[in-house]
Amino acid sequence: MNSTTPLAYPVNEACARLGIGRVTLYALLKSGDLRGFKIGAKRLIPDSELQRIVAERMAAGATA
Repeated sequence: MNSTTPLAYPVNEACARLGIGRVTLYALLKSGDLRGFKIGAKRLIPDSELQRIVAERMAAGATA
């Protein structure tokens, strides 16, 4: 990771990075499969969470 890589992304950017829609992202947050946090009114998703969920889904797909 370089110094210009954000530590966390707003919802629209997290959706773009994962290639999913807002409804799906909010469902992942609500279910606890993806963790985020709020600063003021802005919800942010840590980059580490995006990488984690991709790795978990890849591992699950590899065994299915």
